[in-house]
Amino acid sequence: MRKARRPSSDREAKLDRLVARAKHNLTKKKSPGAGFTKAEANQLATRYSRFEDARDQHGFLTDSTLAVHRPDTPRPWIHLMCSNHDDVSGVMGSFWDPTGLGFLCYDSVLAGPVTSHKDSSYVPTTPRSTDVRQFFLREAVGQRAPRIWHALPQAGRDQAAYSGYLSRFGLGWVTVESTRNQVHSHLRVFVPVDDPCEVWTLTLTNRSRLPRKLQLFTRLNWGLESHPSYYFDPRVTSMGDHLKDLRAIVALNHHKANALPRTGFMMSSALFHGFDLSGEDFTGGGHFRHFPRAVEEGKCRNSLGLQPYLGLIGALQFNLTLAPGASRTFHLLVGRTERDRKAYHRHLAALRNKFLTSGGVEREFRRLQHSWSDMLSRVQLRTPDEEIDRTYNVWLRYQQHNTARFIRALDQVGYRDILQDLLGLCNFNPEYVRRFLPIVLNHQLADGRAIRQFFKYPGTNAPNDERMYGDSPVWIADTLVTYLEETGDFSLLKEEVGFYDLATHRQDNRVKKSVYEHALLGLKGLFAKRGQKGLCLIGYGDWNDAMDGVAKRGKGVSTWLSIALVFAAQRMLGLARHLDDLPTANLMECIIQTMTAAVNANAWDGDHYVFGFNDDGVAMGSRTSEEGRIHATVSSWALFTGVAAAAGREEQLLRAMKRLWTPLGTTSLDIPYTQKSRELAGRIADITPGQFENGAIYTHAHSFLLYGLACTGRADRAYDELKLSLPDNTFPDIATGPPHQQSNFAVGPSHPNFGTNLYSNFTGSTAWYLKTIDRMVGVLADLDGLRIAPVAPAAWKNFQLHKRFRGIDYRFRFRHLSGRSQVTSVTVDGKPLAPVDGEYKLPLPRRKPTRPVEVEVTL
Repeated sequence: MRKARRPSSDREAKLDRLVARAKHNLTKKKSPGAGFTKAEANQLATRYSRFEDARDQHGFLTDSTLAVHRPDTPRPWIHLMCSNHDDVSGVMGSFWDPTGLGFLCYDSVLAGPVTSHKDSSYVPTTPRSTDVRQFFLREAVGQRAPRIWHALPQAGRDQAAYSGYLSRFGLGWVTVESTRNQVHSHLRVFVPVDDPCEVWTLTLTNRSRLPRKLQLFTRLNWGLESHPSYYFDPRVTSMGDHLKDLRAIVALNHHKANALPRTGFMMSSALFHGFDLSGEDFTGGGHFRHFPRAVEEGKCRNSLGLQPYLGLIGALQFNLTLAPGASRTFHLLVGRTERDRKAYHRHLAALRNKFLTSGGVEREFRRLQHSWSDMLSRVQLRTPDEEIDRTYNVWLRYQQHNTARFIRALDQVGYRDILQDLLGLCNFNPEYVRRFLPIVLNHQLADGRAIRQFFKYPGTNAPNDERMYGDSPVWIADTLVTYLEETGDFSLLKEEVGFYDLATHRQDNRVKKSVYEHALLGLKGLFAKRGQKGLCLIGYGDWNDAMDGVAKRGKGVSTWLSIALVFAAQRMLGLARHLDDLPTANLMECIIQTMTAAVNANAWDGDHYVFGFNDDGVAMGSRTSEEGRIHATVSSWALFTGVAAAAGREEQLLRAMKRLWTPLGTTSLDIPYTQKSRELAGRIADITPGQFENGAIYTHAHSFLLYGLACTGRADRAYDELKLSLPDNTFPDIATGPPHQQSNFAVGPSHPNFGTNLYSNFTGSTAWYLKTIDRMVGVLADLDGLRIAPVAPAAWKNFQLHKRFRGIDYRFRFRHLSGRSQVTSVTVDGKPLAPVDGEYKLPLPRRKPTRPVEVEVTL
């Protein structure tokens, strides 16, 4: 077979010129693809990958795969796979890129790495050179030096020597295949639904006409460091074990103070002919080896890894012979097991019996596929826009699922972060919400406040972050009410949950309140402890926690937090009315009216709302401010809460927000902060202008605007703004990140790298993107049924939704004849549905229907 060449230099040069044009467009406030032909845009969009989508018999996009056809992506494209069970703990997370870079972790990236992980950044998912799984092939060639190569192509290293390269990212799995030296390698990796491991299936095929005598070496670096970090070097407390009867090796850290103890294991379906747990025994001396010494010599040393200076590794050696055209498949499990020898022997024996006998690997892979198919089939959308279908039906929800399990990947759970992550799961994975929400509430104080972050693993002495950001409790209401609307599980409201005690730094369950009371406590506390101008005290900060200079003496107030209190009260008002809780309903109405009036009377700055007021009463985010003149989040929330509408200011506010517009979305603020504003604004001024909250296109903030536009009936503008920040609106060489993920932010126009997405896998925006699309489609779960109120763009002439709601399958068909979002008729199973008080609502049927309910909506 001919070796594939790298794309021709002429073609690459042409694509590079297109990239330069796209970047120039951005500097002129034009779309990256402005002036491109359709062919040019497609060439640049598919330079590294393409989507392969699957549709069902009804035309709904039900599955999607990202097919990566080059290993030299702009930066490592990391795909996250994690357990698909609904328990809060016991979650395995596996990060892979198409060359083997990545790592395996248990419950937390920072606290629970199983294989090596050396990134400790804000979103710690970028692998370093030691964070890798390696697959080496060795073949003796007569009297000459042996041929040695990587089974998986490595970017920038003999890349042209490989042919047939393709990697696919799927729902819970990844594959990589290529051919070199007429040996085809195909690797598939997946994380099972329940078990704490990842499963490797490597198939080697001899594509030559001669028999081949090969050696396969697999290698990883363990990452079993203690947490919290301790002065004990893990090399001093670590050792390895070889379980010959189970064809397994085990790596242990015996440090007893480890808050999240992990024992690593590697187990094979096939008998291996050698192993190493010692880094230096496998690798050998020197710093510039092309390949480890064991691979060069063709022999592992069976080392147990006692105090190795290079740390514990996991390496296995397999000797094999392949006849012409023959294949050999190896199954390996890598994961986390128990600390005690008898316990891990029993656990590994059970895993071996489950996976490595009688077709267990394929059975568990089919189970994983079914679990994802069942979960995503609960809500499916079909529009004229393929990207919207792919994004909504598959990848946003896949990312939302993983984010909620790994809570932005840090060692602690952000209180507001997890509440928003749970919000995005309510209509397709409410089981996980039901289990986690009481745990979150257990970290709320009895006065309604809540701590910033908590360590979610029980029985540990790991510290919590007890800083009191003002916004922590304000997120409870939306998540709670959304869960109730989708599920009708009102029993949750009566469940009693304890509080967090600042004196003991732990949960105290001697005094408990119901979930309903917990949600109300946060709002009552915020309302009772208002500051200057009747606005909410900001504490350490609000949503924009980088603005931590506003209340150094505790007197600063936040406009956004005051508006967020309005939103939370609006959500709780509907629930209180449903429960016939008149006193609470009256209180919520009072909060809404009082806070709306306070914001409109004190925080309006001529054409937008100010961020807030510092200790001295100086307005932050004012048109007279030297920097940070307008903050997008404050204005966006004023839209969807009706605060701006109450004063007739919607249009004026939207005109002002145009100052934040870019071809890739809305920036978080106008005129980023610099060091001269450090004392006034806080650590936001330490952030390079154009990054994060300091003037980036922060997708979380942008998603609030999308929701605000949809809620105020601006369908076409909401759709246009939504499309700006989706992957199809830019090119991989600009964004640099994988196109199947929504980034945390795109670098803003005040930065030289305008358009680059620095972080992937985790963002708080996914729940709000899903929420916005739900609002546009307009099939809205209510406490006692479904409300039909589309805010659909004119481009959606016909669209459909399948929704499983409280055990009933609904099939909605929308005909958009007028170009407006005014519903003119609704039929249910062929019978007209009459509006009540101007609204079309599907009440819950007395008896569950035996077939799907067909609903036709005409606009």
